Amino acid sequence: MNWLKFKNHLDKYLPVYVTLAMVAGFYVGTHTNLKPYHEALKTLNMLVVISMIYPMMINLRLGELRNSARLGKQLTIALTMGLVISPLIMYGAIWITGLLHPVNRMLALGLLLAVVVPCSSMSIAYTGFTKGNLELATIVVALSFTMAIVTVPAWLKVFASSYHVSISIWLLVKTILIVVITPMILGVLTRAYLMGKLGTEGFLRIKPAFPAISLLGMYTIVFLIFMEKARLVASKPSIVGVALIPLALYYIVALLFMTIVDRVAGIPYRDHMAITFTSVGKNEGTAMAIALAAGTGLMAIAPAVTPILQIPFLVGYVKAWRKIAGFWNCRISDEKEAPEAA
Repeated sequence: MNWLKFKNHLDKYLPVYVTLAMVAGFYVGTHTNLKPYHEALKTLNMLVVISMIYPMMINLRLGELRNSARLGKQLTIALTMGLVISPLIMYGAIWITGLLHPVNRMLALGLLLAVVVPCSSMSIAYTGFTKGNLELATIVVALSFTMAIVTVPAWLKVFASSYHVSISIWLLVKTILIVVITPMILGVLTRAYLMGKLGTEGFLRIKPAFPAISLLGMYTIVFLIFMEKARLVASKPSIVGVALIPLALYYIVALLFMTIVDRVAGIPYRDHMAITFTSVGKNEGTAMAIALAAGTGLMAIAPAVTPILQIPFLVGYVKAWRKIAGFWNCRISDEKEAPEAA
């Protein structure tokens, strides 16, 4: 099987498959009595979460962290934007949306969860497509995942308090240990084993299989979320529509903000692309996994619909890379790089 071709197909049509999974899940959920299967579904959810996160971690190159010291300025901007500014932008977007239409408190927390999780490993591919700094992008992705155990529970606790929602900080920490840190450790060990067993060339041949499996897991999670919450969505159909408004505001503001800040700060174009994609783009699969594993199903709705907008916005930024390079007054070779997408 050509895993690279299959992975690229799943990447290209991600919004389509997410939408199909939503519709299919909604249909099954509204036509099936799921109560007798409650415990079985909890087990299934956890198995699917693991099947999605673990393969993703096999391609995570933590070894790149040793090169982080010489990129201090860029890393500071990327991590500050991704871990601090992004959640604040989403908080503002939710507040603006609330002026037009009430936003359910748990849905609001789900929207915030969608932007406090680590950046998407697809950010590395987007960086490569725009002739950006792949090394910097890889370091930011690795750092984001290692810092998630602290940043995600801390932010959610702050935002839960602001919405007067009770949420267990220990439950969040335990959830992240289960769905992020443990798969990360297993992924690093698996990568080391495969590299030793197959060599670099052999590993590169099977490497596209891991993100493909992760994407299939993500589509399955979207299906399960909408199947289990179908009756709630049916009773309040505006839930999905309302979630898309702050998401759209977030991507517009965040992309403009990063472009202006990096230009004013004198960040080189190649580093800017790495910083932007790793700080603005988020790993919606991880957000869904955390919400499901923590038992807060409604929170999972927001990250489940995130790909519908995240992909078009980030791909649009990719397609505009020449104009953005012109904003930096620099000329970039048209030779294609080989982006390493985890």
